[in-house]
Amino acid sequence: MIYEGQMRGTVVLVHPDLDIDPLYRQNQVGVVCEANFDYDHIYVDFKDKTGLYSADGLLIFLSRDDILENLRRLPAETSPEIFKALWKIEAFLGYHDVNWTFKAMQIARDHPAIQPLCIEILKNQISRNIGNQYGRG
Repeated sequence: MIYEGQMRGTVVLVHPDLDIDPLYRQNQVGVVCEANFDYDHIYVDFKDKTGLYSADGLLIFLSRDDILENLRRLPAETSPEIFKALWKIEAFLGYHDVNWTFKAMQIARDHPAIQPLCIEILKNQISRNIGNQYGRG
């Protein structure tokens, strides 16, 4: 679960199909520096600039447990490249370090076939959290 106060330092991927992005950072990895869920304002730091994004324009990692479960459920005939990339992501997330998480997100970005197995739209996680808070999850 993700909460507004925990967003600082979270590594995100700007949705590759984002229509309006004044910084033109589609499919780039950044780090959240501030978040206000009430206004749907997520500020993301990149190496040279900070941009304002909506939660539906950012992708975030699933939990490590979910990634491991998705890894276990892959069919035996899945390509070794997919297994290796997903395994690396799960391992890198285990370091609980922003630099390793950044590298993991770059792997996810570079392997679109594994994205449904390891990342999701931030808005979906926020919506689930709100549902769980009120017993609707």
